[in-house]
Amino acid sequence: MRKSHGYDSTRARALGLFVSLGLLFAFSAWPLEIPSLTSSANVLTTHARFLASEKLTGRGIDTPGIRLARDYIAAEFAKLGLQPGGDNGSYLQSFEVATGVRVNQPTSLTLDNGPALTLNQDWTPLGFSASKKVEAAVVFAGYGITIKEYGYDDYRDIDAKGKIVIVLRYEPPPKHANSPFRKYPNNSVHAALRTKANNARDHGAIGMILVDLHHQDDAKGELISTKNSLWRGGTGLAAAQAGRAPIEKWLESHGVSLTELRGKIDYEEKPASMEVAASTVKLEVNLEEIRQPTENVVAVLPGSDPHLKNDSVVIGAHYDHIGFGHYGTRNSSTEGQIHHGADDNASGTAVLLDLARQLSESDIKPARTIVFAAFSAEELGLFGSRHYVNHPAVPLSSTKAMINLDMVGRLRDGRVTVFGTRTAQEFSGIVKSAATELGLEIGESDGIGRSDHMSFYSKKVPALHFFTGVHSDYHAPGDTWDKLNLEGMAKISELVVATIRSIANTNAPLNFVSLPSVPREQAISEGPASSTYLGSIPDYSGTDEGVRLAGVSAGSPAALAGLRAGDVIVMLAEAKVQNLEDLMLALVSKKPGDEVEIVVLRGTQPLKLKAVLRARG
Repeated sequence: MRKSHGYDSTRARALGLFVSLGLLFAFSAWPLEIPSLTSSANVLTTHARFLASEKLTGRGIDTPGIRLARDYIAAEFAKLGLQPGGDNGSYLQSFEVATGVRVNQPTSLTLDNGPALTLNQDWTPLGFSASKKVEAAVVFAGYGITIKEYGYDDYRDIDAKGKIVIVLRYEPPPKHANSPFRKYPNNSVHAALRTKANNARDHGAIGMILVDLHHQDDAKGELISTKNSLWRGGTGLAAAQAGRAPIEKWLESHGVSLTELRGKIDYEEKPASMEVAASTVKLEVNLEEIRQPTENVVAVLPGSDPHLKNDSVVIGAHYDHIGFGHYGTRNSSTEGQIHHGADDNASGTAVLLDLARQLSESDIKPARTIVFAAFSAEELGLFGSRHYVNHPAVPLSSTKAMINLDMVGRLRDGRVTVFGTRTAQEFSGIVKSAATELGLEIGESDGIGRSDHMSFYSKKVPALHFFTGVHSDYHAPGDTWDKLNLEGMAKISELVVATIRSIANTNAPLNFVSLPSVPREQAISEGPASSTYLGSIPDYSGTDEGVRLAGVSAGSPAALAGLRAGDVIVMLAEAKVQNLEDLMLALVSKKPGDEVEIVVLRGTQPLKLKAVLRARG
């Protein structure tokens, strides 16, 4: 989910005031005299306030708050008498995830024969750097950008092979409407740090030093902290960022003015790359991936029908968020502040708990078994749901549908967006029928969306994702509980209950449909998502070799080219693919209609395939 639509903050403050007084007034058209709505609204208030409280420290995987949230959810499941669905008869499914990188010693940066620069003050390693030691001459490579089709190449007049390159952060300002560059800070894919590092590597460089000339009045925000880095596979380069002041002073001693070179590039939109005569840089980086244990919280409500109880429906919501914002915040100036995550996703977790209450306390239990799953580590890459589909509480082959709740706390004008209604032929009619009864308007999406339901869809389980829309508080400290539309959440709870009952009680099977388009799998730091469509469905589980595919969308360029589940993409066109970021960057650099060669590993054998890319639907 991405930003940003506005939200009525006056209404939110008023709602928070009345809730704090223990009163729930109708701020929407939904009448509070409906008993289930009143009950749900009170339950949801309790859950959401706790989960988004300061005590829970933003529920980051590396914060104590995530464990408090975990224990709270497990205790609620136990209160309701639900069966444990986790490991060893517990409610918890344990797994491990990478939460960042740690800088170990020896790590140093020395310019010529001077003293080593001060770590975290004068310089810092970049989070995707290789752990290695390099020493070499230096070349200035402008912004480190190559765009062959535009005739722009910062490496055209220099030899970077075996050298360390100094590159500027971001990109030149656009000179005209057809420029591939974008105005800072809304940069194009060419400004992405990994693009620069990959380009340096592909031109033979053994190291890269990034310099930011934009933060002239904000030295504190100049260096990119390794705290917000997830390694996710390196580039093979030793990569670092150095502060403007020490680099400019050092380059001036070699007769090079960084400010003048940047001005020349920006004014002419032409490279001004050059060798830095008689220069030597020694760079040593030692990074260690930080891994943390975490848990899904899983409970089971057995089905009531002797013939259907072996089938199941999974209801899920992720309960993690981004903690103090070191990784995932939309504004680096808010790093260190608690990112409460009320809408994302205390709202979905609260509705999940309310659904567990309603269904377990009802005199009429669902015919099929219901699995309630609170996933962890969604924000880091859907890790919790991916762990679940590989270790399900009930066999995945008997899982007839998955319903996901992610950001359901800001209902506006009675409109709910539902992703995945086309993943089963019957879904659209079921959801619309339930919505009509409740006076809600459903906005259906042609795509599947990117959240935990994607893990189920990639295993060919029909999946729905309920969502009330993006807003300016997304991944920001201002996503607090008092801005939630609690009545709207109660209404969504009613909608999902009706949807679940229709799915769980029908004898007819759901017919899975593989969609012709998939979501923009992942946003790219300092660059836009791709509008060019391949149709690959990444496994997300990671590999040392490239991007493993969980599948391909029917009729997509990937499918027509012959790609299939289990293939590992290691190259797209001329670009090496070591991870998902590399794949997305390679796609962004291409246009609809381009024919590209894709190299995959099928088993241990490399295989070359050709795909004609098209525009994303």
